[in-house]
Amino acid sequence: MSVKWTKEQQNVIDLQDRNILVSAAAGSGKTAVLVERIITMLTREEDPVDVDQLLIVTFTEAAAAEMKERIRGAIEKKMEERPDDEHLKQQATLIHSARITTIHSFCLSVIREHFHSIDLDPSFRIGEEGELRLMRQDVLEELLEKKYQEGNAQFLEFAESYARGRDDRKMEELILKLYEFSRSYPAPEEWLGSCVRLYQVTSEEELLKTSAFQAAKQRMDCYVQSAAKLQRQAEKLCLEPDGPYMYGETLESDLENIERFEKAVTYSDYYEAFQKISWKKLAANRDKTVSKEKAEQVKALREEMKGILKNSAGHYFKDNIEEVLRQAALCFPMMKVLAGLTEDFAKAFEERKRSRNMIDFSDMEQYALRILTEKDGDGWKPSAAAREYQEMFREVMIDEYQDSNLIQEAILTSVSGISQGRYNVFMVGDVKQSIYRFRLSRPELFMEKFNTYRLYEGEGTDSEKQRIDLYRNFRSRKEVLEGVNYLFRQIMTEPLGGIVYDDRAALHPGASFEGQPGNQPEILLIESQIEEEILDMAGEGENTLNARRLEAKAVAGRIRELMSQAVVTDKKDGTLRPVRYSDIVILTRSIKGWSDVFLEVLSEEGIPAYAGTKEGYFETREIGTLLDYFRVLNNRKQDIPLAAVLSSYFGKMNDEELARIKAAYPKERFYDAVEHYRTEGEDEKIRGKLESCLGQMEHFRRRVPYTAIHELLWQILDETGYGDYTAALPAGEQRKANLDMLAEKAMTFESTSYKGLFNFVRYIEQLRKYDVDYGEASLSDEQSDTVRIMSIHKSKGLEFPVVIAAGMGKRFNQQDARSSVIVHASLGVGLDAVDLDEGTKSVSFFKRVMQREEILENLAEEFRVLYVALTRAKEKLILTGTMKNPGEKLESLRAVKGREEELSFGVLSSASSCLSWILPAIAGGGKEMPLQVWIKRLEDFVRAEEEEKTEKIFTKQALKDWNTQETYDKEMKDRLKEQFGYSYPWPDTFGRKLKFTVSELKKREYMKEVYGEEGTELGEMAYEEPEVIPLIPRFRMEEEELTGASRGSAYHRVLELLDFKEDYSLESMAMAVEEMKNSGKIRKDMAQSVRPKEILAFVSGADGGRMKEAAEKGKLWKEQPFVLGVDAEEIYPGSGEGETILVQGIIDVFFEEDGELVVLDYKTDKVRKPEELAEKYHAQLAYYAKALEQLTGKRVKEKIIYSFTLQERILL
Repeated sequence: MSVKWTKEQQNVIDLQDRNILVSAAAGSGKTAVLVERIITMLTREEDPVDVDQLLIVTFTEAAAAEMKERIRGAIEKKMEERPDDEHLKQQATLIHSARITTIHSFCLSVIREHFHSIDLDPSFRIGEEGELRLMRQDVLEELLEKKYQEGNAQFLEFAESYARGRDDRKMEELILKLYEFSRSYPAPEEWLGSCVRLYQVTSEEELLKTSAFQAAKQRMDCYVQSAAKLQRQAEKLCLEPDGPYMYGETLESDLENIERFEKAVTYSDYYEAFQKISWKKLAANRDKTVSKEKAEQVKALREEMKGILKNSAGHYFKDNIEEVLRQAALCFPMMKVLAGLTEDFAKAFEERKRSRNMIDFSDMEQYALRILTEKDGDGWKPSAAAREYQEMFREVMIDEYQDSNLIQEAILTSVSGISQGRYNVFMVGDVKQSIYRFRLSRPELFMEKFNTYRLYEGEGTDSEKQRIDLYRNFRSRKEVLEGVNYLFRQIMTEPLGGIVYDDRAALHPGASFEGQPGNQPEILLIESQIEEEILDMAGEGENTLNARRLEAKAVAGRIRELMSQAVVTDKKDGTLRPVRYSDIVILTRSIKGWSDVFLEVLSEEGIPAYAGTKEGYFETREIGTLLDYFRVLNNRKQDIPLAAVLSSYFGKMNDEELARIKAAYPKERFYDAVEHYRTEGEDEKIRGKLESCLGQMEHFRRRVPYTAIHELLWQILDETGYGDYTAALPAGEQRKANLDMLAEKAMTFESTSYKGLFNFVRYIEQLRKYDVDYGEASLSDEQSDTVRIMSIHKSKGLEFPVVIAAGMGKRFNQQDARSSVIVHASLGVGLDAVDLDEGTKSVSFFKRVMQREEILENLAEEFRVLYVALTRAKEKLILTGTMKNPGEKLESLRAVKGREEELSFGVLSSASSCLSWILPAIAGGGKEMPLQVWIKRLEDFVRAEEEEKTEKIFTKQALKDWNTQETYDKEMKDRLKEQFGYSYPWPDTFGRKLKFTVSELKKREYMKEVYGEEGTELGEMAYEEPEVIPLIPRFRMEEEELTGASRGSAYHRVLELLDFKEDYSLESMAMAVEEMKNSGKIRKDMAQSVRPKEILAFVSGADGGRMKEAAEKGKLWKEQPFVLGVDAEEIYPGSGEGETILVQGIIDVFFEEDGELVVLDYKTDKVRKPEELAEKYHAQLAYYAKALEQLTGKRVKEKIIYSFTLQERILL
């Protein structure tokens, strides 16, 4: 059955020979359409394309693999329809080498193919994250040390102004941040130069041309428009029949304030308008016919208007022009120093990486760009290498285009045909889902094309640069889409996010679902004593946890209701079925601080849940203790780690004992006190503990220089018993998995260019410092029937029948905007104006602009994140959040909220959480609003808990009063009696083995003959650990003499390799053994343990002669493995089960004479009489004979043991 595409989807599939931007809304089937477009290009009648002529760039490796698999499947499906199509067959072959890749993988392939053009060693490797962190730290420390030694006055002034503190960490972080931002630009040095030039202004005319002033003016205009809108609303209310008409004159005067800002052009104009802001007092309202409600509405609107105008103008234009220019003059030399430090670091870091033949991910993009472009005046043009790729690729296809940055744009443009006038770039994405700003993605690249490419609406609208909108959603129910559209028509506006959520941006239903009541989206507001956003500011305190626990409890209650009442559409057969736990996902903005609380509460409520990875790997008890142990191993003079180790399992000391050690030597450092107490202390018990712990540590410390870190870790776990101890603790399996993960990290560290315990400790500390927390090792199964908890970012591209978007009251993270130095991708760097001579510091105009831009762009990102969360839902959407007095807030908002299509810029830009948007959006909705709002108050939780307690008390009492003598269900009683009374019919078979080696059976038979029937059990002992053979250096091996089984192995190996067709003398036999040693077939120690004279005696004997004759006829076989099936009765007499037991072994040698077989076994046992060998091994050879007879169908006429010790044969 063929897929029926919409008109817009078909346009995406068919249009060719132009640049195309596809704006694909959530759930619009963009991936399916992209695959269909590719298949159409491969299979069209005219000018079909080869799949390796397409460059298809996706955002992740997983997406690239999925895309390749989809295309491969589509090609195979087409081949079934057209089995004789040679072109299709060729595509099935080419798909494996097709360029379906991430941008980094493509850049890597460019570098590998053109490494010579940038003078790069072709054997380079990609640096591991922890290693790169260490290297950056080393390079930074060396750079700053060098700068301090040079003593440059401006550098020292910069350090004093912006990096005060005990160390240079602030300066290091600032340089690294600036370095990372610069690397997202095609020309990092040019961007750094523009940051310096920003402060090189000496007049108002120059200031007006800066990007900072233009941004401030644009934003101020938005605030003024918002204020004007509020003023008009208030005036309109005054003109209503029962409106507060007496306020009209005051509102007219308010308009004068607004008009001054509307007329402003220069900085001085805005400054003057701000200085002239004045507000008249509202006239008294003594008219009883005036509606009190409307009077309050007008007052509220006016206060909001006053706040918007005053706060925004005061933020941007509080200083006069002279002060702004003075600030710029102070910042200019400091910015020059910072840019210089960043450039010096970039060069030094690149040199260090090159010296270790290593690159990182940002190098991939920068090096690829160097290869693909060359300087052309003030700009760049494609290089010869780029022109090769231009000829190779018929089309460049970019998925998730909204997440591209400037350097990626430059790279992909260089390999397209645009420079040759050939428009062949296909871009698909959704700017509403651009949520990777923290990775320096630039959604404005998408918006620039969205606003300039011509919308394709059929014939007559063709263009070289075409836009197609896919707005139909094939994922979600109509009710879900209506709720999402209702919110985002008001939230997602052009002034804040650059996006107009109009009919073309809104989601239109494309999927059909069976009608079912109860699918309307819900907003569940949970009352807490303190608002979640205030709790976020206070940190992870008890109140925070209480608020989140309340939300988790409310979510758990709603999940139970869904499980008992709700139905969803089954993905396989399309029928309605009850909701399962696996249908439900809980999405949060961040996993940290949320997943653990939700997992705990859901578990308490009996709801299975899975969170992928848990936070806090380095803070787990077992990992923290081991890291402290490593710190002390590396440097014993560290008081805090030492105290931690002594109070842990390793030291087994309590607080009182540690206090007594310190009290004994109060003036000394703790480490010195410990060392003194260890030898001189009064308490013998404490001395013993110290000696045990520290002595063992010294033992491990001696191993550090020559032991790999992961091996040292296992040795510590094994020899101290700490591994077994942690496994025996509660959640032992989880703890063991965490220790295994640490060993993996140690092995990863060992593959880097850093070595040794000192650097491993640094490596781990760098990972902790930069929050590279791996999360606890996961033991749960994501595919099981559990509620999943994940971050919104992780959910992107996925869909779920039921989505619970939690944490809507969580405060937005605006930490970057509060930094001492602001780094903004497009505006540059915002510095404080520091005057060391006068001892003053003020926030410069440029920094204030960037602070506000940072806040507003973060807010735009937050509503895009919210959009991603809400569009994951297929059938049911629930939003939850905690706040103080939600009912009162909603009522107060309803009092002033009009029926506008969108929220004002003032409301949107002052939001501190998602609820700051959601509540005003739903406040104006009536009965027709496509969202249900529920408020769960504290008394609801108390009532539920009391009911639960009462139910438990009732249940407990009912169980106490239960009549245990009465039968309530006879059928169940009989079934239980039958099941509990069941006995296994063959109890004697417990512990019996189903597989033996011949050696085990030989031992069993021998023990039986020596000890009688009881001996069979002795011959079937539990598996013993093999003897550990120490790792002996090669130069010591020759000192070790082979004995016992090792000597037997040497003789067996020589006889296996010996050519029995040859005639040997003692000299030639010795030479044959020597040749085996020289060629590496046997070890030197094995060759030394073999006596050629004994081998020659056997070969020259009667049996050796028979073997020579058989070898010449090709009838000699050596070291023959076999598996034999033996009836269980034979090994376990009386079992009577008819089961087969497997016997396996290796026959030393057998040969054929006159159609019958002879089996021979070599023995090097030290015995005195042949009877000893016969008694010990007759059962073994009997099995050999039986196996040969079954395998070959020929009779074994002789069974021979040859003893090298006795130098004689034993015929059995």
